[in-house]
Amino acid sequence: MAGGWWERFSSRLPSAADAREPFGEELRRHWGDGSQARLLIYTPPHETVKARSPASVLALSNQEWMLVEEMADGSVRVTRSDYDRTLWVELTSILLYGALRIAFFTETGSGSVSVEFNTVARRYYDEAIQRVLDGMDGIEACPPVDPGEWEPLLEPLPLKFRNAFPRFTPPGQCLLALVAWPAVLGARRRWFQHELCPEAVLAFTNRELLLISEEATWTWLRLGRNDKYGFIITHCPFSRLAGWRVQPGDPLATLELSLRAGRGTDVLRINFPGDRHGEVTRLLERAMAQSPSGNPGRRPAEPA
Repeated sequence: MAGGWWERFSSRLPSAADAREPFGEELRRHWGDGSQARLLIYTPPHETVKARSPASVLALSNQEWMLVEEMADGSVRVTRSDYDRTLWVELTSILLYGALRIAFFTETGSGSVSVEFNTVARRYYDEAIQRVLDGMDGIEACPPVDPGEWEPLLEPLPLKFRNAFPRFTPPGQCLLALVAWPAVLGARRRWFQHELCPEAVLAFTNRELLLISEEATWTWLRLGRNDKYGFIITHCPFSRLAGWRVQPGDPLATLELSLRAGRGTDVLRINFPGDRHGEVTRLLERAMAQSPSGNPGRRPAEPA
């Protein structure tokens, strides 16, 4: 695939031989003829007001994923991990801005990589998430599920979240239970408030914990309604959960998920309103009892 000024959107490469240099060379260096590649996504450079992300190729096989990035100085950075050391996956989708983040464990600790892209081509990254989650669970694919069966669970939610779940829940997963919470705002003045955590819904399926949250608002000024146009979706498979606990607090409580991949451990923290402490606790207890991997155990919550 030749580079040029016309490259604007991500594309799926038929094979490693179709990757332009230096990506083709790196794919051959690590994977030989590249025949084991099941998905290859070329992402052109992505520029925002604050930063520029490099062009890259995300390659996925049945055993591992690899990200090859072309840096501004002409060098190449390669990050690779097998699925057994992958911790969680996150998708950000806000209007035309998208980002895929994969967290993993290395010999020196936990780390993550990110790919920023135009959401016109989001379908490729949705497939990448599906393949990474399948690789983490050691399965090939799941039978399809009718999202219409979720309607009783979704009906109490705001319309934006009712629409988001069918869009962002991976195919083949069954939605079993959820808890929603509003945004938590700090300070008392109506026009000068800081958002401590965004509005979100935490759910569990037959395979994972799934968090769908609005993007955070960083400004303190709240003049009129602050409209939001996207979501951040975090996927945490049950196969990675080693334990959990809820840290009570006011106005914020924190859910701490202990994750294990291979010999490495990490903690994923989720803030939520303190008055939802009981609902979140009951959701986690039910999720762990029903998860296919069994209950990894719950560490008791520390006193407030």
